[in-house]
Amino acid sequence: MLNKKIFILSLLSLSLSATEMEINNAYIKQTPPNSKNTAIFLTLTNKSEKEIALIDAKSDLSEKIELHTHIHKDKKMSMIQIPKITISPNSTTELKPGSFHIMLFDLKNPVNAETKANLTLYFDNNTSLKIEQIPSKKL
Repeated sequence: MLNKKIFILSLLSLSLSATEMEINNAYIKQTPPNSKNTAIFLTLTNKSEKEIALIDAKSDLSEKIELHTHIHKDKKMSMIQIPKITISPNSTTELKPGSFHIMLFDLKNPVNAETKANLTLYFDNNTSLKIEQIPSKKL
């Protein structure tokens, strides 16, 4: 009986932790017909009192996904892979073109106006959030 209570408390703890993050305005960038890469943009709001980092993502559109940002170096803007995207306590971080984003490589299909995607985000506090039916947007 004690093990069952501990298990239930653990599940409740994970559920409460997952609500510390709020996801809004998610969309996928539409691609030209033969493009194999795209990006997902969204807004992450950390409603907790502690720093939380996005450390990984999975999507049904692609097997290979990386977290990216842009840097300015030698008067050029370059996209680079990063290990995490940190969201400060009680703040919002926007993943947007020219900044942080989730990069998808080797797409299974082109992303067009009808494309909807599912995405699971993984955080360093051992929680994950699933977003379903993310729409696409032409940029």
